[in-house]
Amino acid sequence: MALKHPLYGRYAYNLALSIKSADPTQQVCVIADDVGISHLHEGQRMIFDKIIKPPADCYMRDGKIVPLVCKFYLNELTPYEQTLFVDADMIFSPLAKFNEFWEQMQGVDWTMANRGKNDPDKGISEWVNADKLKEAYDDIEQWVDLSSEWICWKKSDLSDSIFVSARNYYDENKLTTRSFAGDKPDEPFFNLALNKVRHLPHAMPYQPTYWQPAVKRVLGSVEIKKQYYAYSVGGRMMTKQQQNIYEEFCKNASYRMNMPTLKVTHKMNQLPERTVI
Repeated sequence: MALKHPLYGRYAYNLALSIKSADPTQQVCVIADDVGISHLHEGQRMIFDKIIKPPADCYMRDGKIVPLVCKFYLNELTPYEQTLFVDADMIFSPLAKFNEFWEQMQGVDWTMANRGKNDPDKGISEWVNADKLKEAYDDIEQWVDLSSEWICWKKSDLSDSIFVSARNYYDENKLTTRSFAGDKPDEPFFNLALNKVRHLPHAMPYQPTYWQPAVKRVLGSVEIKKQYYAYSVGGRMMTKQQQNIYEEFCKNASYRMNMPTLKVTHKMNQLPERTVI
């Protein structure tokens, strides 16, 4: 998504370039408003097969811009029967084999990257306190350490139910969570939705992308390219090592496509809501 700040548009452009460089046949859309892609000229915007401009109710609540809420509307925004959503602040490996990925997803109706199960009675990831969860909802039987930077689903009643239920739980505003990006993180509400329909990701853990704080192993760029589909630079800032690897992936995409990538910077330098996380 590239909403409400050109930094995300720069990330999204580099991401799209990396996908097309690995497999030019892949259809790439960006969910963006005019501000998010304001810095991209017409030639750069052509890297996207579609630019989807969401209506305001997909990212606003009570007059406040809350871009993460847009994830709850992905089922309505996608033009495809089967969709892979990824956050803009990722970049794909030049070795990514998309044909293999789509084959693996043939029997999967809805899944999300995750770090495995959590026990609802013994602490719920970094976003939610177990006592607060039980106080708001006392019928939780399953909880997963979800990472919504990667969501894959097919259009179906099940998928619609998950997205709509997550949205409804968010709007219900009963669950107290840790603050993230000036709002609430979306993963707890996806968890509530998954618990409601008794559905789980197709694999647990499932880590198709490399984000060093989550993987907890320091790998070089070659190992990351071979072992993961994409490289994530989530978080408020990039270490020098992270920046070097991201820039190497950019150079790979730029060389293959004969198109320059765009410079990105620490989120904390440009986004007031990302000075802490």
